[in-house]
Amino acid sequence: MKRLLPRTSIRIRLLLASTVVQVLLLTLLLANSVRLMNDAIGASIATLTSQNATMLHAMAAAYADNGGFGALQDVLGELLSEGDEGLVYVRIASPDGRILVSAGMPEMHQIPEVDNGTTRSATSDLFHVRRPLLLDRNTVGFMQFGISVSALSGARRAITEQGAAIAVAEILLTFVLLSGIGYLLTRNLTRLLAGSEAIAAGRLDHRLPEEGDDELARLARRFNMMAANLQDRVGELQQAATQLRESEQRYELAIQGANDGLWDWDIAADQVYCSPRCAEIAGLPTERDYHAPSDVTGNIHPDDLRNYRSILIEHLKGYSAQFRCEYRARQRDGSFRWVMKRGVALRGADGRAFRMAGSISDVHLHKLAEMRLQYDALHDGLTNLPNRALFLEHVRSALAQQQHADSQNFAVLAINLQRFRLVNDSFGHAAGDELLRHVAQTISETLRQGDIVARVGGDQFALLLNRIENPAEALRLGEALREKLAEPTSVAGQVLYPKYRIGVSLSADYTETCSAETMLRDADNALQRTRKRGEDAVAIFHTSMHEQAVQSLRLEGDLRTALREQDLTVHFQPIVSLEDGSISSFEALVRWRHPTQGMLPPNIFIPLAEAIGLIHELDMLVLKRACERILLWQRLAGNAAVPRVSVNLSATQFARPDLAGEIIAEIAQHGLPPDMLRFEVTESVLAQPEGPASQILERLRNAGMSVLIDDFGTGYSALSYLHTIPCDVVKLDGSFVRSLENDERLRTIVARSIELAHDLGMLVVAECIETRTQANLLREMGCDYGQGYLFSKPLDDAAVEKLLFGKATGAEAAA
Repeated sequence: MKRLLPRTSIRIRLLLASTVVQVLLLTLLLANSVRLMNDAIGASIATLTSQNATMLHAMAAAYADNGGFGALQDVLGELLSEGDEGLVYVRIASPDGRILVSAGMPEMHQIPEVDNGTTRSATSDLFHVRRPLLLDRNTVGFMQFGISVSALSGARRAITEQGAAIAVAEILLTFVLLSGIGYLLTRNLTRLLAGSEAIAAGRLDHRLPEEGDDELARLARRFNMMAANLQDRVGELQQAATQLRESEQRYELAIQGANDGLWDWDIAADQVYCSPRCAEIAGLPTERDYHAPSDVTGNIHPDDLRNYRSILIEHLKGYSAQFRCEYRARQRDGSFRWVMKRGVALRGADGRAFRMAGSISDVHLHKLAEMRLQYDALHDGLTNLPNRALFLEHVRSALAQQQHADSQNFAVLAINLQRFRLVNDSFGHAAGDELLRHVAQTISETLRQGDIVARVGGDQFALLLNRIENPAEALRLGEALREKLAEPTSVAGQVLYPKYRIGVSLSADYTETCSAETMLRDADNALQRTRKRGEDAVAIFHTSMHEQAVQSLRLEGDLRTALREQDLTVHFQPIVSLEDGSISSFEALVRWRHPTQGMLPPNIFIPLAEAIGLIHELDMLVLKRACERILLWQRLAGNAAVPRVSVNLSATQFARPDLAGEIIAEIAQHGLPPDMLRFEVTESVLAQPEGPASQILERLRNAGMSVLIDDFGTGYSALSYLHTIPCDVVKLDGSFVRSLENDERLRTIVARSIELAHDLGMLVVAECIETRTQANLLREMGCDYGQGYLFSKPLDDAAVEKLLFGKATGAEAAA
């Protein structure tokens, strides 16, 4: 069947098979039915024949005895005249064949021959029966009669035809039913087949309908689950394959990009596979792939071989997770290059390594750069001298040696090149670099054997003097070095006369617990002391210098705390009219009562605030307090006018781009008219008219505030730019006022300055007036206002209120 129907579906095969079986069964059933009918008909014919034969023998015998075959013929003829079924003819013949009786079927003129007593007609359902018959005189003739079974044959045909029709109908019905059942049964199988074909074709997202709850529906669900799992698994495999390809490509690109070589050491076979790049890096022949381990180690620099073997044995014994070693490999031309070798060993069940593989990289340039970086990390790039870190390491070493040998005293010198910034600003940084190299070379040339020189800052050098006998020797060597350095030198085509300051710290003053940083710091403190004194000298550190530095740091911390907790106060010094002595305005002056040192003068903490970047916060605090006092004075005065207040601004504040906006916002926050505040700046701020200070002050003036030039005439040629600066009042510095009584030429200068200021529309205030004579002279010169202890010292809040309002105080006004 498979060969006959190789591509036929299961449903058609089932239909054909069931149809064939049905036909066979029905054929057998029909054949059996026909056989049974034939048997029944045969039995009926036999019975009919026997009955008719008996009857005719009886009649023949009866009529023959009376010699009445004619009567018998008449009786039979009448009996058979209308019959077409059963007995249809009778013929009685004598032994010689003469017909004695002929009844029925007159058209039959000749008696048919009969074989074996009974013969069926070939053309009809007629059976011819011949029986011997005893005639008179004991002669034996025969009697032949015919029996028609057409009804039985017709019935048999009808039954056969009906049976065949029924069989055909049953076959057709069965075919239809089986087709329907087969369709229902094989529909899911067909879908399953289609799904299998789709899966086989790679369409893993194909799914079967899950209809019903029979076995095939469950099979469809299992198929869908299998397809989903297969899709997930295939997706994972595809993703893994993609990742594997990407990993392989990445690894290949990484190897190519890294330009590394690969090696594989078969420990049991005692041979090493080296890729061409590996052989090239390791200095091995590239003509073959396998090399003996001795060939590899034979190319290692003798100084690196011991370390290489130590690291390798450590890894082979399992003491390290990875083999990693840097060494120098001999190249084919005899030179050495730094390489990095990495690898991992594979171990058996006994823990012994049987294979080891890894990579090798050419790190020669990287190693040289690393060594250069290490050198640069410890040396100054400009002068090639040791830097601060390396110098401190030498000092630590000297301190350690001193602990073991008391006679090994040494000194640390801090050397500062003065006015180095001026060289950079005047001749450029290239000239400054040239000067620094010259200083480094000069110091190096004067060193004794064993001394160390380093550059530890922009314009600062340090010197370690080993093995000095006493402090005098250190001082003598320092002075000699300063004189050598101070010799004229040519830089950028200019002859310079550099000056130097040197600070010295002696190791004999330090215990073993002191650090190298401490010695260098103390030498720098000694240097700073010479700077404050304005000397070009060599100074040896003593403890008081460090205490002063510590005190400065503590004062810085205390100042930050005072600003944070608003412990600073503001005093107000009156500015009076020299004409009538009335109070015109006040200058707000910050005061600080230190918790342990008492009231500190401004010249101590104001420069400190500028140095550490707190001056803006401090000045804004003064402005806030001034605004608060003005508001209080206005409440106390009622409708009367109150004096304006001048607030000082530091030169460093003008680096803030929105300084004017901050000031205006602070005044606006208190609701004060802007003209109630005035701001004092030193003339050095306005030395550069194109700088930001001019715009900031102009913005303040446009907002309604006044600008005063403080300490006028002290720092710059003020008259040369007085006409360009945005100001309203000029304050003559106290140095002019103090010498005014005894210096006639100075009086002339002051008088002309006052006259010039008036010509430019500015008012003039003289500071530090302490005597009535000074006040009278200034009034005669046309000076408008005066300020100083002659009129009043700076006053606290209560004193100002008493001065302005008598006994009224802020507390009383608030009540």
